[in-house]
Amino acid sequence: MKNIVFTIIATLIVGNIYAQKSESKDLNILSEFEEMKKSFTETEGDWVFSKIIPVDKVSKDDIYNRAIETFSKIYRDSKDVIQSKDKDAGIIIGKGFVDSSIRTINWASICRNRCWHLIKVEARDGRYKITVTVSSVWNETGSDLRHPFNGNEYRLSDFYPYWKDCKPKNRITSFDNLKFVYECSMDVMSSIENGINKNITSSDDW
Repeated sequence: MKNIVFTIIATLIVGNIYAQKSESKDLNILSEFEEMKKSFTETEGDWVFSKIIPVDKVSKDDIYNRAIETFSKIYRDSKDVIQSKDKDAGIIIGKGFVDSSIRTINWASICRNRCWHLIKVEARDGRYKITVTVSSVWNETGSDLRHPFNGNEYRLSDFYPYWKDCKPKNRITSFDNLKFVYECSMDVMSSIENGINKNITSSDDW
């Protein structure tokens, strides 16, 4: 009888510890997600990252030309990436993607992501604006991913914490998809900004 009571108590303690750990992980995810959301706005399910960068005494044309060069350096084929450009308006619109590294889900499964970005650069004298928009994320899961990417497209709302019915044991794996979207979008923003600002020259005769 004592052994039975001890077993019941031990089970209750282990169950309580597991519940506390699960709740702690959820709180960490939610806290991290709230911090991420400070860097973008949500518009009809899309994530929109935007930043205005001042560059004193630099002409619109100079910024525009530097942006074109930046696209060609970041992406292998800028002709495929750049969807439209208007030098008079100082606007460049492009579309490119970033692939994730392979992540381990469990002993039998691994996964990877692909994220497409719609990129817009608007140049004006003395400043420019970068806008990166993400509508979805691609995911491929399997036991062997040595072949070219062949994933499926998902809405951002398909993942936790948007997905309220996600089982606790799957929440970290689900959230990792959104975390990848956030990190690669921030990297794209940073790469474009650094590329434009690098060795930028003023067209003013000063």
